[in-house]
Order: sequence, then C-alpha cells, then structure tokens
Amino acid sequence: MREKFNPTAKKMLGEILVERNTISKEHLQLALSRQNRQKGEHKYIGEILFEMGISQEKINAAMDAYDKRKSIGQIFLDLRVITIEKLRKALVAQIAMAKKGTRKPLGRLLLEMEYINYHQYMNALSKHFNMPIISLNGFSPSCNLQRVVGEAYAQKHQIMLLENSATKIRLALSEPSAFLMDELRRIFPPSKRVEFYLVYPHEMDYSLKGKIDPVFPRAYA
Repeated sequence: MREKFNPTAKKMLGEILVERNTISKEHLQLALSRQNRQKGEHKYIGEILFEMGISQEKINAAMDAYDKRKSIGQIFLDLRVITIEKLRKALVAQIAMAKKGTRKPLGRLLLEMEYINYHQYMNALSKHFNMPIISLNGFSPSCNLQRVVGEAYAQKHQIMLLENSATKIRLALSEPSAFLMDELRRIFPPSKRVEFYLVYPHEMDYSLKGKIDPVFPRAYA
C-alpha cells in the first residue's frame, strides 16, 4: 500500500499551533527563546507555552490531532535517565506480558524493573501529558468542590478539584490517563477551560482524607 502524504508530519508543534491560531508567531519565538535558555531543564515547547498562559487544552488537542505527543520511552531517553538498551529490554518485556494477557504501561514497567526512580517516572508523566507537577501540602480540600465530580468517583480515580470558576476548572490527578481526562472533560460545560495538574500519590491520598503527610512535609513543593 502506498503511504499517504501527511503535510504536517515534519512540522513542529509550535508551527502547527500558529497555523491553528492558538498562538501568534511572536508567542512561538518567545517560547523558543525561553526553551533555548532552559536547555538544562529539557522542557518541551508545549510545557513552556502552558507556562506562558496558553490553553493547556488547545496545546494537548493539537498534539493529539497531529500525533505530536512524546512517548514515555522517548521522554526517558530525552531526559537521559535510561539507555536505549534498557528501553528495548523493557519493551520486549512489555510485549511478552501482553501476549500472556497482562498489559502494563511502559513507565510503570520501567519503574518495577528499577531502571528509573519514582521522581523520574512522575517527571516523565508530567511531560507526556503536558501536566505540571504541583504540591497539595497545605491545601484544604473542599467538600463542595469534590461533589462536582462526585466524592466516590474522586476517591476511586484519585482526583482533587482545585478550582471551579465561571471560566475555568482546575483538577489535580495522581494517576492520569487519556481516558480519564476525556471523561472528566465531558463532565463540564464546553465553555469552561479545563486544566490538569499532576500530584504525587501520597499527597493525593492524604489530601483526599483531609490530612497532611507528617513524614514528607512539603517534600515536593
């Protein structure tokens, strides 16, 4: 079969966002300059644009529509926390498990194989989903806010509602997935901008119980 020509295949995310009128050329140049100055932090352009106030939802929509979302494996390679050899071993193991009926996300598998630590795992998740890591230490959960998504549902899926204003919804997740995020978006009116943030599981657990972790105070602030 002849391969179809995809005119956006070689275009960078920033160029696509300009063409979609999500950002201006000036925004893109500013983001690229910031990215160049922050080379040591290995930040992707989507992360920087979100920090600049560009809609996370629109950035992620463009990444998905044009297949520009970085895979977890590639992110670990970009961050130089694993070698290509270790990544291949994990992929082989993942395929072998799938053949036996067990499906495991690559990041989780790399963690279990002790090729990465938990901080590296969370950092990669943050970059994959374009979702900044925040701390819930000192945050007081609101029962009224939690009822918006349902307290039982929030407990089951590890969700903390941070803000519900007239124009914006801010949610914290500790176990994000594309399916869960799509499901949450459908709960709210299309007129509201939905933003997602990543939280370490132990902080989420204590916050959902209305407690503060005494062992790790502000460990990830």
